[in-house]
Amino acid sequence: MANVVQVRVTAFIPEDWIVFMQTSAVKILYNGNNRTFLWDTLNNPKLWKLCSHVNVNFTNKTINHFPGVGPTIERTVDRQTGEIIRPDITGQASTDGVKMTSSSFASNGDYADFKLRAAVNIPTFNPSPDIDWEYSVRVYKDGRVTVTGKHDKYPAHEVWKKVDDNYPLALHRYDPNDHGENVYTGLIKFTHEVNVTK
Repeated sequence: MANVVQVRVTAFIPEDWIVFMQTSAVKILYNGNNRTFLWDTLNNPKLWKLCSHVNVNFTNKTINHFPGVGPTIERTVDRQTGEIIRPDITGQASTDGVKMTSSSFASNGDYADFKLRAAVNIPTFNPSPDIDWEYSVRVYKDGRVTVTGKHDKYPAHEVWKKVDDNYPLALHRYDPNDHGENVYTGLIKFTHEVNVTK
């Protein structure tokens, strides 16, 4: 039986930089996270745009949520030369849009339930579409985790679990590049379904 089960949800941009807008003269870029799927990102907000980290402790019957929002850097470059033509603008959105709700343990202590919701937009460009997810999570005392819900089709999304001192296991991995989605198309599609138990 498990003592502590950690569940980690992140949204991240796989590329180093992405083109968000452009004219005939300039491109406006946003920083990405320059990585692939990875569990060990907890203490490095440069590796994600949004994060929900949940610790479920079956011994103490506690469910603790740690929300996070990574920094946003906006850059304007000359299309012809690639030169940066104005200083980078750094923005930091609030974690208010990254929430856990309805957390509880079963009366017999065999599992814990909680809901995760995220809706956070680009702090340097307003209004802009939110990065969204919505999950119902059940964590069983034997270490199994069920996740059902949905997320946007951009950026990348991942869900992990770690049971006590065991090796982390990916429950869900989604890369928009594998589905033909980008910041223009996928950020407004809150439709990618998740239904997994591992």
